[in-house]
Amino acid sequence: MEKSHESFMINDNLGDHVIFLFMVFAGAFGSTFYWQGNMEWSIADAILSTITFGIGAILIKLMLNYYPVGKIKSWPTILFALIIACLLTFLNQLLWEANWLDYPEALALFKASMLIRVTVATLLFHLIGFTVLSNKSSTKDFNRLQQEESRQKLSTDAELHYLRQQMQPHFLFNSLNSINALLVRNPEKAREMVQGLADFYRDNLKMDPKKWEPVEKEMKIIGQYLKLEKIRFGHRLNYEINLPEKASTLKLPSLMVQALVENAVKHGLYGVTGDILIRIDVSQEGNDLLITVLNPCDDNSGNASGTGFGLESLQRRLFLIFGRKDLLTHQETNGQFTATLKIPQPQ
Repeated sequence: MEKSHESFMINDNLGDHVIFLFMVFAGAFGSTFYWQGNMEWSIADAILSTITFGIGAILIKLMLNYYPVGKIKSWPTILFALIIACLLTFLNQLLWEANWLDYPEALALFKASMLIRVTVATLLFHLIGFTVLSNKSSTKDFNRLQQEESRQKLSTDAELHYLRQQMQPHFLFNSLNSINALLVRNPEKAREMVQGLADFYRDNLKMDPKKWEPVEKEMKIIGQYLKLEKIRFGHRLNYEINLPEKASTLKLPSLMVQALVENAVKHGLYGVTGDILIRIDVSQEGNDLLITVLNPCDDNSGNASGTGFGLESLQRRLFLIFGRKDLLTHQETNGQFTATLKIPQPQ
């Protein structure tokens, strides 16, 4: 939203305008006294010149206030400055011709210095006008930058919301597949999983996607998720969450870890025969929260089918929030897949 016109009139600092008018007064007084040596006349001329310049400054600001902002050009300010300078100088001449001071030489001196007065007034008014246009242009650029930042933030928020909404159906689809697999062979376990899924979503939906949550709360939801998966896979799936007390109060954007754990379950169970252990370690390194997820893997036995959407969306979400691409790392060593999530803490 652009600022109102009033902000471009007598702008910003009253002290600057007082100094400007004082300099005009001093310049007019000094030059007139130097040429004529008459104190009273010099003071009168200085006062009249100061009033004239003050009126001129207001007029040129009013005129340029409605000049469209775009690429700054010099000719509008020069033209306006020249018109105002000539007009005010002519009005001054009329005042001196009216003999309002009993100094016959005043009119002659005024006419002799008229060209100098018009030139100086034009230059000063041009400077004022150029400053007005520069301020307007700077304000427009600032407003445009703010609008662009607002649009970028809205776009980022929309994409974050989209990614989060994509994760919810992804997990729900996996959970429903798990329940479907249990319905025939173990209805009791299926009912238990339905209840667990309801509890999970009850806590999940309370999470505000724009808020940072304590890692302790995040681990509670991860524990609910792993409990659901353990109902499905039975003794094959074991999990361990290590959350030291000193790190429990650290915070992270909500539901940031779920994609890592889903990936560990998928590739751990489908890629390895026999029982597996998924371990989640939470720690602090300097000003960063570190969450490490470890699961066994075996490339020779093949991985579970999947598009890898979870890790890709997590990487994208981290970039949108922090503007960094180095916060999610992973490696595979001796049949162990390790993914590490780094969350810089707010200062």
